[in-house]
Amino acid sequence: MPTSKGSRALTLSTPLQYTKGVGPARAGAFARKGIVTLQDALYYFPRRYEDRRRLCQPQDLATLPEGIQVTVLARIERSREIPLRGRKQSLFELMVMGEKGDLLVCTWFHVFKGMKEKLVPGQWAIFQGALKKYRGAPQIVHPDVEVLQAKPDTNTMTSPVSLHWGRVVPIYSRSEKLSQKFIRETLFSCLETGLPLLRDLLPAPLREKYSLPGLAESLREMHFPQEMPRLEATTTDTLPPPVRRLIFEEFFKFQLVLLMDRAGIQPEPALPLRIKGRVAQTLRSAIPYKLTQAQERAIAEILGDLQKPEAMNRIVQGDVGSGKTLVALFTAAEVVENGFQVALMAPTEILAEQHFLTAQKIFAESGVDVALLTGSLPKAKKEEMQARIASGKAALVIGTHALIQEAVNWHKLSLVIVDEQHRFGVRQRVALKEKAVPGTFPHILTMTATPIPRSLALTVFGELDVSTIDELPPGRQDIATKVIRGGDRHKLYNLIRKEAADKKQSYIVYPLVSNSDKEGMEKIRSVEMEFERLQAEALAGLRLGMVHGQMPAEERTRIMRAFKDHEYDVLISTTVIEVGVDVPNATVIAVENAERFGLSQLHQLRGRVGRGAHKSYCVLVTDTPPPGVLPAQSENAEEGVLDESPWVRLMVLEKTRSGFEIAEHDLKIRGPGDFFGTKQSGSPSFQLADLSRDAQLLEVARQEAQEIFRRDPKLELPEHQELRKWFDLTLDEAAVTLKSG
Repeated sequence: MPTSKGSRALTLSTPLQYTKGVGPARAGAFARKGIVTLQDALYYFPRRYEDRRRLCQPQDLATLPEGIQVTVLARIERSREIPLRGRKQSLFELMVMGEKGDLLVCTWFHVFKGMKEKLVPGQWAIFQGALKKYRGAPQIVHPDVEVLQAKPDTNTMTSPVSLHWGRVVPIYSRSEKLSQKFIRETLFSCLETGLPLLRDLLPAPLREKYSLPGLAESLREMHFPQEMPRLEATTTDTLPPPVRRLIFEEFFKFQLVLLMDRAGIQPEPALPLRIKGRVAQTLRSAIPYKLTQAQERAIAEILGDLQKPEAMNRIVQGDVGSGKTLVALFTAAEVVENGFQVALMAPTEILAEQHFLTAQKIFAESGVDVALLTGSLPKAKKEEMQARIASGKAALVIGTHALIQEAVNWHKLSLVIVDEQHRFGVRQRVALKEKAVPGTFPHILTMTATPIPRSLALTVFGELDVSTIDELPPGRQDIATKVIRGGDRHKLYNLIRKEAADKKQSYIVYPLVSNSDKEGMEKIRSVEMEFERLQAEALAGLRLGMVHGQMPAEERTRIMRAFKDHEYDVLISTTVIEVGVDVPNATVIAVENAERFGLSQLHQLRGRVGRGAHKSYCVLVTDTPPPGVLPAQSENAEEGVLDESPWVRLMVLEKTRSGFEIAEHDLKIRGPGDFFGTKQSGSPSFQLADLSRDAQLLEVARQEAQEIFRRDPKLELPEHQELRKWFDLTLDEAAVTLKSG
């Protein structure tokens, strides 16, 4: 068994600091990138690769274009420090020469420790970096350098001769205190030590069926490939085999965990319902339009679940304004007609009040008792409402998540409807079971207005059944959407003033509460700063309100209610209005620094307007360059990575109203982890998989996981033993995480 520098037997879970050449300080720098153990290092993949197999002489450089990566063999001739006016640092310049006397200038904008002692005249070295031209002469700024013991014989040397040149070289995500050379050397050492310890989780027949290489071979090729990988592939089939194998494994393991998790949760018994339809018919008479085919389909799917003797666990996803609430209320109608109760939980009190008014209106002729229970009710009213719930008189009860707290006793709770995505943990499931009819579990129906592409629905909602409402009711107002530069804000303010003069209202959304919220955000506009500025300048004379997430909940509710009652003309806010109350009189929403938001989140914000009979507008403000102007480099610019132009990305919202099209585009450019605007627990984070490109491979991996689970649900067959060990270890790690959390 391999041993560490302290004769400690190494395993895949050995902390990285005990591997060759690392130590505590550098291990800490790795840990800040999520690399803690030897196994973590094996799966720390390069961002890109550079082909350094061809050595250039300085005389070759004059004919090469600027910007390309070059690897140059040359002798150091002289060096000098050049003081920079007004700065403590000096510029360091190295003149190097090839065999034929041609010069190359290498430049560093500050002198690193030990640099002058290391780079001395007369030494041969390899210089690697992006080629530039300075006053007509070739130059490399901040090159990678490897000093050689002697000039190599380029005619007889074999490739690869080094980890850093003469081969395809991996480039990793940068970190403080970790140079590319050190990361590369550490990863090479970890591969030598760790690969013999690995066990391939994919059964051999499965690898053979899809021509997938082994795990050790795939990991070695990922880090130190023999040939330059084609990573620009637009389909899974054209990816290098090692990449395709590792993507398949990511999908396969995730789907297998979902299947086994779901199998570990025994179906909860529920009271099956008989579909009668009388109350639902009164609802159809109460609404002035026909339900869409998508709404009818979703209702049928839900009612099919409610007739089974096990608890439903279904999510209804649909675009903003697609009529999800109406689908939920039609479902509730069948439950109450069977003599049971329904809880409809909203994320905020004001949204609960809105649902209550909607339900009260359409259930008016049905005889169904609709109740509202919120924390702000006076004590006497709250106690009266709790008594109505406990007696069973209140059949449809609307409120916040407090509906399942201890103080609320239910008579015959059978269905819980949750507005907006909410995952019930162990404690919440126990609470729900205690509220239901003894011996049963309530059916759960979740609504979300963030459309999820099918590929992501298979992962995020793997344990749920999904109903999709993919069409809008007729008559929904179109929302004119426009991307503008910051220099055109005066046009936005003119529009807001024009709408205010016509008794209409507007929202302006900002990414920050204050400019001290986050380091390095000084140029990002904030609610507090802009509220003061707009009151004094651009929107002076209008009634401005301000709301953000750092305010007490009661204060936020008061301001939102005041805005709905038209006590304000303009509401200055953060994204707390994303899931908010309907204000039919609001016709303009503007989002500042729009490039900082995901497209799906912007689409959700856009849905705050267009809810009445008036023409509505969405204005996305950005200071990034429009098409035709070279986009600024990202924070990873030194690694050669350019972000997609934010302007081009935002223009997707100008072109389409479909939340599903927007979601697909958002998924492609942001990845699943950031799909909802920020990383959130429970969303899958794949290192290599691109769900928009690899959806077909996801489906194949899902089918294979289902087949293995069908044949061997406990993973007891000999060919599944490594999978069983991995799954048990995954459970152990999850248990430790829960305990420590």
